[in-house]
This record gives sequence, C-alpha cells and structure tokens, in this order.
Amino acid sequence: MEIKRRDFLKAAVAGSAALGLHSRGARAQEDNGETINVLVWDEQQDLQIDSGAYEDYIGNTIAADLAEQPGLEVVSANIDEDEQGLSDERIEAADVIFWWGHVRHGEVDDERVAKVVEKVRAGNAGFVGLHSAHFAKPFTQLMGTRCGFRRVDAGGADGFRQHCVITNPAHPLVEGVSNFEVPQTEIYAEPFEVPMPEGIPMYGYWEETGEAFPELCFWTVGPDGVPDSAGQIEGGKVVYLRLGHETFPIFQQEEVAQILRNAARFAAPSA
Repeated sequence: MEIKRRDFLKAAVAGSAALGLHSRGARAQEDNGETINVLVWDEQQDLQIDSGAYEDYIGNTIAADLAEQPGLEVVSANIDEDEQGLSDERIEAADVIFWWGHVRHGEVDDERVAKVVEKVRAGNAGFVGLHSAHFAKPFTQLMGTRCGFRRVDAGGADGFRQHCVITNPAHPLVEGVSNFEVPQTEIYAEPFEVPMPEGIPMYGYWEETGEAFPELCFWTVGPDGVPDSAGQIEGGKVVYLRLGHETFPIFQQEEVAQILRNAARFAAPSA
C-alpha cells in the first residue's frame, strides 16, 4: 500500500507542473465575464434527508451554494425527472456536470450516459464525480477502469474523523483551502482502481485505522480515454472528490464547499 501511496503523491507533485495550463481556461472565462453553465445531477436518495444530515437533497444543497457564486448559472437535476434530468438540452447547455449517485447507478439510461461521456471526451464539458459516484456509469466509462478500492467502512452512525492534507497549495482546485479535518466521514481504503491522475491536490487519511486515500484527483480525458503516458491531450477535465457520504453533512462544510466552487471553474472548457 505504501508504494501505491508514494506513486499517487508523485503524481500530485507532477500535476503542479501543469498548473498554468489547467488554470488558464477557467480564469479566462471568469476574466472575460463569461457564464459557466453548471448541471448538478443527484440521485436524491431519501436517506440524505431522513438521516438528518441535510434539510434538502445533496444536489440541491450543492446547487444552491454554486448559484450564489458570480459567473455560474446552475441547474439542479435528478434521476426521477423526465429523461432522468439529462435531456439533450441540459447536456448541450452544460459546461460542467457534477454527479452524485449511490444505489441507483444501474438505473441510469445508457443513452443519456453516452451523451455525457461523448461531450466530456470532446472537450466540450467537464465532469466532477462526488463520493460514491466512483461507480457511476459516466465516471467508470471516462476512466475506463473498475474504479473500486480495497475496502469501505462508514463507521456506523459516528463515522471516522478524517484529516485532509493539501499537497499542492498552488493548484486552483484547492484555492482558498488549507489543511482541515472532517468530523464524520466514511473510509475508502486505497489503492484506488483508476488511471494515474494528472494530479492529486489533496490527500486524506484516518489516524484511527492508519489508512489513506487520494481525496481529490483530476485527469484530462480525450476521445480515446485517459492517456497511457504523461503529456497533454485534447479533451475534457474530470475531477473526483471522495468526500460526501449521504448521512454526514460534509458538503455543508466550508472547505468542501470551496473545493466544489473551485471545481466548477477548473473543469469548465477553455474559453
């Protein structure tokens, strides 16, 4: 496990070398006053509310915060809407798609998924996978791997206290964020079955169990998927944030909310 962790940390450092390239697109849109259209898609699992973690569904909670940010036009969608919230018009309009799913991955229509994946691979949209969206159809197809990990442990009702370490403070995904702790989290234990990320601006660990995970990762995914070797390709940005269990109010923590605000701008196609 230690070898895998070192490899991931090396990738995080390597990602900093590409900082200028990966920050220009979002900054250019912001500087030019252009609007970034964000689609927040959520399975809307009732447990999000019934557990007491959220007053509204996770997707609506995230969308409400993003909608308050300048330059972002936000739509909240869910699986129970017409066309599962993924109409052609919504996908066409989206510059960035946030995705939270958990127990209904298999119900998501393959044709809708194909349109999302095609748009990201063409470089016309970014994709931000959240927590259990590691098994979501769009994310697994974009990665081209199983996207599993060694084990998962929610720790019952109390969860586990997690330490989040910023490995590359200069990266735009963690702008305005310092090392922080999350009182209640679910453990995902590395290794993470995904292609080597371009960078890992944040790593998470749990003192209680001695385990760690690449908490915040990003890739550029082109028409042929994630490249086998280092080097820039044309395509869309894909971000994965592991934080976000449905029974803990993690997305309401300021540091996590700031990372999502940053991700909306970072993942947007270059102007």
